[in-house]
Amino acid sequence: MRKFIAVDDSEIARELIKATLADFGYHDVSFFGNPKEALESMTADEVAADLVLLDVMMPEMDGVELCARIRALDKWRDVPIVMLTSREDKGTLSRAFMAGANDYLTKPFDRIEFQARLRAQLRLKAELDRRKSGPRSTRASSRRARSQFSLPGLLSDRDALQDALAQLSDDRLDSLGVFALSVDATARNTVDFSSRERQEILAAVAEVLAQVRMPAGNMLAHWEGDTFCGASLVHDDDALLADVRDLAMSVKRALETMPGKLKGAVPGVSVGVALPGSAGTVSEALGKAFGALEEQGQKGGNGIKVAGAGRRNQ
Repeated sequence: MRKFIAVDDSEIARELIKATLADFGYHDVSFFGNPKEALESMTADEVAADLVLLDVMMPEMDGVELCARIRALDKWRDVPIVMLTSREDKGTLSRAFMAGANDYLTKPFDRIEFQARLRAQLRLKAELDRRKSGPRSTRASSRRARSQFSLPGLLSDRDALQDALAQLSDDRLDSLGVFALSVDATARNTVDFSSRERQEILAAVAEVLAQVRMPAGNMLAHWEGDTFCGASLVHDDDALLADVRDLAMSVKRALETMPGKLKGAVPGVSVGVALPGSAGTVSEALGKAFGALEEQGQKGGNGIKVAGAGRRNQ
């Protein structure tokens, strides 16, 4: 039976999580309203879990800090952590990934999306457990990882991308580069567009991206809203940046053909990049890419920002 830990200072939120998990058939859940108490229990091995749910906004210690402290505990390094947040800014998303979170859900969460996120992370936990079971399992995992990344030009969704990244063996992380791309017009002027108008713009962008032929070893996904995310196993920094520039230019050319839909907004594209070898974990690579994307947006957008001190930026 799957075990869960949920930490949220809101009693109403805890009851909602309890009822939702029960509907999915998960009844073994340890609840905490105080993040410090949760950390003490986890440190003392008083609780166990296959997945941890953390609210972001909590007093005394927020969920991001709690996530980082949990990741510092050897026993909890490989347990998936999903953040629950009412905030959609990419700064919080970047901090959560850098702290070691595997995924996040925005409140109020959709039940179907909630279940999909849980299943994806439980598959991750099962994969990690299989790796620990012996060398044969590890080799099989590596073969699956290579096959996942052998499809060129694949435009998938966030779940598929995270599933593929979860299957990467540790010896391939040095080759992993990650980039996050957003459409400036909709990202920076959300109040100017109706939901339907935003969807039309993003659908056009997705259609263009799906037609871009990507080298084997690259994978591109619609992440959420106006943001797309890609992963690459190409070793060369220059090759990755060249691919990113091509993608950005393809999107900009598509946006330039729809001035009416953009309502006069500049058809710019912002991109954040975490180069191969710049992160030790998948979560850290995602955090760096989304952090760089946020920095580029703060600079006015319409450009590429490479994460990491001492790295090339443009």
